[in-house]
Amino acid sequence: MPVPSAGAVPSSSDARTIASSTPLPPLLLETQTGWVTPGTDFDLHLRISVQTVPVARLGITVAVYPCLSSISGFDQSTTSGSLGAPMSSTTNSLPVNSLVAPGGALDLRMPVVLGTAPASGAGTTAPFTIHLVPVNGQCGLFPSGVFPVRIQLVDTSGPVVLGSLTTHLIYSQAPTTTQRLRVALVLPVQITQNASPTTTPSHLLANPASALTAPSDGTVDAVTATVAAIANDHPSVPVTLQVSGQTVALLSTPAHQQTITQLGQLAATPVVHQLTAAAFTPVDATALVGSGLATELALQVARGLQVVGAATGHPAPSAPPGQSPSLGAWITGGGLDPATIGTLTSDGFQQVVLPASQLSAIPTYGSTTAPFVLNGARGSTVRAMAADDALTSRFSSHPGNPVLAAHQLVAELAQLYFEAPNGITPRAVMAVAPPGWNDDPAFVGALLGSLNGNPLVQPVTTAQLFALFPNPATCRSGCRLRSGGSGGLPVAAISAQRIRVNGFAVSAVGAHTIALQLSDLVLAGETDTLRPAQQSAVVANAGAAVDAQFGQLAVEGDQSVTLTSHSGQVPITIRSTAPYPVLATLALSSDKLLFRNRQGQWSTGIVLTGIVLQPRISTVVNVQVQTRASGVFRLDVSLLAPSGPVRLAKAELTVRSTSSSVVGVALTIGAVAVLAVWWVRTSMRRRVKRKVDEAEAAAIAGPSAGTPELP
Repeated sequence: MPVPSAGAVPSSSDARTIASSTPLPPLLLETQTGWVTPGTDFDLHLRISVQTVPVARLGITVAVYPCLSSISGFDQSTTSGSLGAPMSSTTNSLPVNSLVAPGGALDLRMPVVLGTAPASGAGTTAPFTIHLVPVNGQCGLFPSGVFPVRIQLVDTSGPVVLGSLTTHLIYSQAPTTTQRLRVALVLPVQITQNASPTTTPSHLLANPASALTAPSDGTVDAVTATVAAIANDHPSVPVTLQVSGQTVALLSTPAHQQTITQLGQLAATPVVHQLTAAAFTPVDATALVGSGLATELALQVARGLQVVGAATGHPAPSAPPGQSPSLGAWITGGGLDPATIGTLTSDGFQQVVLPASQLSAIPTYGSTTAPFVLNGARGSTVRAMAADDALTSRFSSHPGNPVLAAHQLVAELAQLYFEAPNGITPRAVMAVAPPGWNDDPAFVGALLGSLNGNPLVQPVTTAQLFALFPNPATCRSGCRLRSGGSGGLPVAAISAQRIRVNGFAVSAVGAHTIALQLSDLVLAGETDTLRPAQQSAVVANAGAAVDAQFGQLAVEGDQSVTLTSHSGQVPITIRSTAPYPVLATLALSSDKLLFRNRQGQWSTGIVLTGIVLQPRISTVVNVQVQTRASGVFRLDVSLLAPSGPVRLAKAELTVRSTSSSVVGVALTIGAVAVLAVWWVRTSMRRRVKRKVDEAEAAAIAGPSAGTPELP
């Protein structure tokens, strides 16, 4: 492939393949001259993917239209609508066979000539010459301007148009001292992970990260190639990177050490490359705060800073005790509300960047903007910048043709410059990738290449852009925030699993790494690029990973303990197969048993030791109990975390008491004595009554029976 002219950006087919699995369009733009100055050519490298028509019948047509006079005109030029009459076009289609270069690409080199005079010199051998001629009603700085160029692939036997694309020729005669348009380009470095559908307790126990799906090789390659395009191919082009801590953790392997090293190089050059204080995973801050999960937002930021700082060797700025660190700008593709702004300021953010569509109005200078002040809750204020929604849409405007999308973005920036060229007051815009945008090395390479040395547009970091305007602009209508959405976060599940993870962290004192991995799983369930159902699935898998750790602890239940006296000791056997010591609290409860505190509930703190390398060792805790009566009683046993209501394990024991109590014996003896007295007294009464009855009977019968009758 011939060496591109000034401003051209080489792009490999490998990068294009990595970037997207979207089917290729019939006509693909591989490279393009970023801008044209007097005496240079406009070169395009194209690739065709039509397989149904013989190459001998394929042709290319070119039509160049008058330069654009407005942003609305530019927007219209990127659609398939009519552009009017071209000012320069091919009379007949150019045979594709005559354009094929080594490697299979089509090399379309087009000299640019002012007026209608024929090309001279080397331009006479070019397949087509672009003539820039003045047209009534076009841009006022002719010949400088942005010219739409429509390329069509045709079947010459028809003729039938098989495919087309519209790119833009940027012609500049701007002096080197011109006030170039500043643009802060914000790119993500992130990989979104979903819940794994095939995880098992054994896998989760061995590796808690298996709760999430492993990213595809193509996804990882796209991220690594994007980082390489920034660090190696265009190291002098300022760019702001939102580096996800989750992504850095995924890349922290020997196979991707080069990418981690490149991120460290970027972090070491803050004048050119800014790594923002991004969350561990992309999150909707408003949804978190609005759902009562403001602490989760703070954890997201802290964990993201920790992982990225450790990997790159450039930790986040520290702050004196009791103060928040200075974290710069919070950049979001969604909305904010006063409560969220108040939370972000308390977390250490001094600036925010949000879409212009999320504000009722913004201070503008033509189609550009400047920093302004937003009010948050509790009297907080923050400097804000609105991201250009149209520029954001360019990132994904051509999924199968990323180089074309990149050049359309640069052309729109040039059109913004031409609104107020050679001005004195600085003008600036924010070009922020949309939420969920996948890293695309072909897009990034073409974009940065067209910004490198651009005579009209000057890339800056987000921090440099804010510093460019020391005095915030005035919002005539108050720059009111539109209401932010609450999202569909599984709030209850997130809160529940956070409590359990915290309980594990204070219990497994020697398993700090595992505790961090479990916490990261909860953070992953808050990822804004996942749908609510996917978020719930991730949080559920996080809970399963916690269960796997708790499953190593067991209280041996379904046992029966017999007591032969009214008090005694009940042995509680606790088994741990965990490779770390566990700090826990043993809690007992029973309706019929009394413990040391003379109550039916009791707990004590114990330390399970000596099991780090001996997973089958049991710990026995003897608990003194007292029975209230003879019989069979249930004893509920729970193993709890030292703080909080987190239960690590539970069991149920049976206590059988065969002893008689003193009170019971005394009552029995008393009852027998009463019965004996009653029986004796009753017998004596009966005996006395019998004697009396006999005496009376004898007295009555005596005279008649014992005295002889007189003669």
